[in-house]
Amino acid sequence: MAIFPKVNGQERTTVKLNQHFQEIVDTDSVHHFYTKMETLSKTGETVTWIFDLQNRMVKQSKKGLNPAENYNQEITETFDSTNQLLSQRITNLDNRKYVEFHYRDGVKRAQVISLGNDLFEIWRNNPDSLYTSDHDDFGPGLDKKEWHNYLARNLKYPSEARNSRAEGTVILAILVNENGEIEESEVANEAFVNPYLAKEALRVLRMFNGKFAPAINLEGQPEAKWITIPIRFKLS
Repeated sequence: MAIFPKVNGQERTTVKLNQHFQEIVDTDSVHHFYTKMETLSKTGETVTWIFDLQNRMVKQSKKGLNPAENYNQEITETFDSTNQLLSQRITNLDNRKYVEFHYRDGVKRAQVISLGNDLFEIWRNNPDSLYTSDHDDFGPGLDKKEWHNYLARNLKYPSEARNSRAEGTVILAILVNENGEIEESEVANEAFVNPYLAKEALRVLRMFNGKFAPAINLEGQPEAKWITIPIRFKLS
């Protein structure tokens, strides 16, 4: 069982999260899967811990300045239920490139390097297995050009939302199965977006006939996994 960290007088915030690690309202006990604690140090570093409902830490991250290279970075680590390290991602927040390591039994088993422009270098179990991909295939993939063209043709601004001048970003959560098919879908940030915008985002998703690439696990086998996709609604 994890022990909530001491913050030594630093500013601390605590929020509830759903299964997609999106914030929910404090009174929502039905969708409460995780609790996030965040502190801001006197040096400007932001530290975040995420715990499950059994108080086991599942994720932690630190945001701050890389002292050697002088760029803003975020280091995120994920853990299993026994507190074993599963992954570590180091992200350059200035250009969004990252390197991620995947572990099993304390040993690095895979690596992903984001090179920008939808180009990734990936290997599993052996560095000699290195290959390139247009997405990080530890999660589901989607042809971005096809998706954006589809939205341009089919997404509508609901009149109810337009009349009230409602804007916002709907975050769609999609469970993609081993065959690249949509198994489940929902709005991950439902409590914080206009309901008409949320309804429209779900409508266009459920009409979409495109295929996803399934996530690939450490053994190189496809597996069912969630992906989140934002849809932004903004009035001109």
